[in-house]
Amino acid sequence: MTARFALAAAFAALGSALAAERASAPAAPAPGLPPGRETRVDEPKVGGGYFTVYVPSDYRASRQWPAIFCYHGQGGKQTVWPFREVTGGKGFIVVGMSYLDQSPRRLTTAEFDQQMAREAECVAAALARVEGRLAVDREQLFVGGFSVGGWMASSMAEACPELWAGVAILGAGRQKFDLPLKNPRILRNKPIYIGVGEKDPNFPAAQKGADFYRKAGAVVTFEKYDGLAHQMKMDTQVLPAWLLANGPQRQLQPRLAAARAAEQAGKLGKAFALYTELAQVSETSETCLAAADAAKRLAEQAEDRLAEAERALAERPREEAARLLAALATRYDGSPFGERADALIRKLQAERPAEPAPPPEKPSPAPATADRAERECRTWWSMADNYLRVQKPEKAREYLLNIIERHPDSEWAAKARGRLAQLKNE
Repeated sequence: MTARFALAAAFAALGSALAAERASAPAAPAPGLPPGRETRVDEPKVGGGYFTVYVPSDYRASRQWPAIFCYHGQGGKQTVWPFREVTGGKGFIVVGMSYLDQSPRRLTTAEFDQQMAREAECVAAALARVEGRLAVDREQLFVGGFSVGGWMASSMAEACPELWAGVAILGAGRQKFDLPLKNPRILRNKPIYIGVGEKDPNFPAAQKGADFYRKAGAVVTFEKYDGLAHQMKMDTQVLPAWLLANGPQRQLQPRLAAARAAEQAGKLGKAFALYTELAQVSETSETCLAAADAAKRLAEQAEDRLAEAERALAERPREEAARLLAALATRYDGSPFGERADALIRKLQAERPAEPAPPPEKPSPAPATADRAERECRTWWSMADNYLRVQKPEKAREYLLNIIERHPDSEWAAKARGRLAQLKNE
């Protein structure tokens, strides 16, 4: 198996694994991964047998977060430095990685490619573990490191470029400085940050790497750390701004467009969820502020409509109230407002309408009972119809079964059985 094929296979398998992880992803950080803390995660498939995870102090599981895979310098160990520090500990999950092989021996090109294929498998294993426990946005993954970690970041960028939203090479340059890219197009439009001290022995290599990547079509940001040697500029403003621009902020406009499209399609619950998630990304971005305003507007509209529905329960015929609630539950599906509409539907279902008082001189309980049954069946039939129109057969079945269970010998029950049989065959 070639190294390139091994890389492709590793990340194809990762895609399937992550899909399964997402299906069971927790709603909050797993025990042992508290926000604002670094945590060791044992994993035999990665270099050193473990990796370190830093969860940002502002982490909330209600939205997805960018992640930086960080490689340490020579003689070091798994660390989230310097990315935790330069981001102020907010906004980014940081994963501290080590290496499978830290021996100084020189590798042939074939051996190096094979080693990078194995390192890519380590990333796949760590990413699967992290994404299973935290809300990670796979469209916002970065790789970076200082010194040896910077050289490694350059190689990881070329080994699996499709994985990374951006590459941060610190105190280093391009590792394979004397070799052409195997595919000259793989780094086109790829954001690459290179930061290096002006007195760093690696400064010429960093400049050469920047020139190489620019010619390859990458979008290179080069920062010279004035007065520094082989050191990280901890007060850099360029690197955190670059991370934001190529991570969270890069996704803002597409996400706002998706939220607006959902709103225009009448999927107000989905739109509210998208607006709310987007609003949490930044307190200053105009796009995020627009999303916050839209979420507030939808929330106010939903509150008004739910209040109207609650009044309808008391003032309007049950069938009309049922139709109104079913429509609200559908339009606001996926949001707290949809859940409240569902709760009102369950309340309506549980309440048996009061029998009308018979005239004093001509009591007629039997017709009153028949009238009540007719109203109940008609209401449930209407609600089932509403759910079938919006392609929610499971909800419809609940109301058809109510008819059969409460009034098994009625004509409505016969119709409900017929409808259930149709649904079974569809």
